[in-house]
Amino acid sequence: MTDSGASTRIPVSAVLIVKNERNQLETTLPLLRFCDEIVVVDSGSDDGTIEFATRAGCRVIQQEFLGFGAQKAFAVNQARNDWVLNIDADEKVTEGLEREIREYLSKAGQDDSGLEIPRRLVFMGTEFRHGRESRDLVLRLFRRSAGNFDQAAVHEKVRLHRGQVHRAEGALLHESYPSLKAYVSKMNRYTSLGAEELLRKQPDRMALVYAAVFPAKFLQFLLLHGNLLNGRAGWCWSALSAFAFFVKHLKLHELKSRKSPLD
Repeated sequence: MTDSGASTRIPVSAVLIVKNERNQLETTLPLLRFCDEIVVVDSGSDDGTIEFATRAGCRVIQQEFLGFGAQKAFAVNQARNDWVLNIDADEKVTEGLEREIREYLSKAGQDDSGLEIPRRLVFMGTEFRHGRESRDLVLRLFRRSAGNFDQAAVHEKVRLHRGQVHRAEGALLHESYPSLKAYVSKMNRYTSLGAEELLRKQPDRMALVYAAVFPAKFLQFLLLHGNLLNGRAGWCWSALSAFAFFVKHLKLHELKSRKSPLD
């Protein structure tokens, strides 16, 4: 990156895995200018993502998709700094979070290895201020010498083998679904990956029994997770999340019936 803010950057490598995220990167990358390196690992984009990231000064590496955990672990291993900030293309670093990251790293000792960050959902134009989706904690800033992502195909997590983890107050804004069409497309992909992972890890799970709890899952998302307080967007999120749970288990049932991966 070669803009005038170079003197204010800190020794952190922002790492992103992407495929066809050109539009999201337009707003995500400028918010990462405080990092002295941005690594973008692309898995076959054809929408101008590679060209845009290159022009923005990112170090772009192409890698066939390995699954979310393995792909993110690969990206982390490409970083030049020990401290890495893993960001998805649809996540935006707020000004408050940037200030907190700067302060945390200025004081971090050898026993400090990570920072958990609250992630706040933005859905149907609404920033969720209540419930679980307003404070989902994710470990995204960490020392790569202390750990890395696991190999999970979906719902990957950072696993640290040493050091203390602290908690940030500043948030990541998760703007994952610019439209309902985008939600359905992502849901289809994630439910397929989730069903395949369930088949590997829990082959005896009674898929149709879990699928049948759709109404209970809706109430769980709406009431127990607090999304009722997020208004119409919270109600819609609860219904769609319960439906995704339902679809994932129907796909698991199909996989178990066919004993072969989904198309």
